[in-house]
Amino acid sequence: MEHRKRKLPRIIRIILTVLCILLVLVLGTAWYINQHWTNLLRKELSGYVMDLSDSLYVVQFKDLHLNVLSGSLTVEKATMTLDSAVYRQMLAARRAPENTYLISVEKLQLKYFKPWRYFIKKELNAGALIVTGPSIVMDQNSTVRDTTQPRTAYENISSKMKSIFIGRFQLDNTNFKYVFTRKDSSRVIHQFRNLQVGVNDFLIDSVALKDPTRYLYARNYEIGMRDYMNRTRDSLYWMYVRGIRYDAAERTLNIGQFEIKPRYGKAEFQQRTGGVQQDRYELQFNDIQVRELDPRMLLQEQQVWARRVNISNGRLHIYRDRTLPMPPGDKLGQFPNQVLQKVNLPLKIDTLTGNNVELQYTELSPVSRQTGQVSFGHVHGRLTNITNIDSMVARNNHCVADFDAIFLQSGKLRAHFDFILNSPTGRFAVSGQLKNMNGKDLNSVTRPLGMVEIRSCNIRDLNFNIRGDERKAAGSVTLLYDNLKIAILKQDKEHKNYSRKGLMSFVANVMVIKDSNPLPGEKVRVSNPTHARDIQKSFFNLVWKTLFAGVKETAGAGKL
Repeated sequence: MEHRKRKLPRIIRIILTVLCILLVLVLGTAWYINQHWTNLLRKELSGYVMDLSDSLYVVQFKDLHLNVLSGSLTVEKATMTLDSAVYRQMLAARRAPENTYLISVEKLQLKYFKPWRYFIKKELNAGALIVTGPSIVMDQNSTVRDTTQPRTAYENISSKMKSIFIGRFQLDNTNFKYVFTRKDSSRVIHQFRNLQVGVNDFLIDSVALKDPTRYLYARNYEIGMRDYMNRTRDSLYWMYVRGIRYDAAERTLNIGQFEIKPRYGKAEFQQRTGGVQQDRYELQFNDIQVRELDPRMLLQEQQVWARRVNISNGRLHIYRDRTLPMPPGDKLGQFPNQVLQKVNLPLKIDTLTGNNVELQYTELSPVSRQTGQVSFGHVHGRLTNITNIDSMVARNNHCVADFDAIFLQSGKLRAHFDFILNSPTGRFAVSGQLKNMNGKDLNSVTRPLGMVEIRSCNIRDLNFNIRGDERKAAGSVTLLYDNLKIAILKQDKEHKNYSRKGLMSFVANVMVIKDSNPLPGEKVRVSNPTHARDIQKSFFNLVWKTLFAGVKETAGAGKL
């Protein structure tokens, strides 16, 4: 009796039996569908790419796994290569695309994939696509001319599918090589390693391209890269870009650090430049943010449009060996506004700011064989209307820069530059003020470069206003100071130690130098210097020489 009581009721046994049969049928059907759809996908994947590319590309892969129940699709060791014979035929018929690709991936995983929608409704819908270890070579050849009518991505897929939707598209540890062939057949190659690319809400259908909330069919692109390194065109420098991150939704590019580093020491650098004078730069900018960068203009029109660029801190060191001969030719046409107009890349930056930047210029004197140094600390700068686009220049042809800094340890300096953008002669204006500086700080420049030592001087105020172009400059300089005493120096034969020329120093202080401005009982002296530019020297040399001429005249040392 007890044995009978332990038996399950007949209705429950029937239900369990039916459920088991249904489970077997479901699993069997799923297995059959899984196998059938897997075989179809193996055939269709290669066929799709061939059809969509007009047989230009061939896809191969080691294996493909579909799991209908979990909604996952895995493709292992896949490659997409160019059929060179087809490409040559397209070139002959002027149907070859300007951009070609070579792609290989270790693994491609499609997650939360809805295969029934793909096979029944012809809609590819998945929650995520993760690509591991992709290697992409993009070759852009500007000598290739494609005369066919351009087609959108939807037009390309519409004969095979109604839509493609991927919630999250992720490429991990991507190696990207970009090869650009110019119209003169010269080539530029850039290599990017360990890129991290994330694409959110990617959709291709009949209306996605016109959706204003999307860019290139997606809601957002996030691109990150730890390090980028390349040599400059002249092979004298390494260029490093570190900590790159771009957010398309915010239209913001963040760069952790940008560095230009010489490949050679000072002596070898000068040998590499042919034994003539050339500035040697060391540059490092940190925490750079480019806001409201327009990606459509950048990628489709090759133009840089940004609302604001901010540099958190950095340094720029310049070294020049004046013992070497000057290079041949001249520097006409190389003022900042002239160089900007010649840049091949169309550029429009509304505002660029730099904070806490250190500027340093060091020069080796041919007379003393010693280096003189000018430094600007805690530089804060703001530049507006940086552009070389004709329509923008027509609206506003003034590129304005405002700076404030500490000059040579103690001087409080502010300066205002106004560059005329459409001036073929490089017209400019600069004005500024220097206050409360200990004149002895100038000895780092005057001793090695001018063989003059400032024994004492209190610079209360220096005001200047200069206008000029690439040939000349003129303006007004007002220097208020007191207690000026100098020493004329000489140097031993080994170009090491300095000593004072007693008689010449005495004559200079008593008969030439005016020890203050204004002198007791006199008006403030105002200088109006003019200076003809040495066309082998730079813009800043012209500004400095004009300003220095006014300072010397005010101090009574105009003929020293």
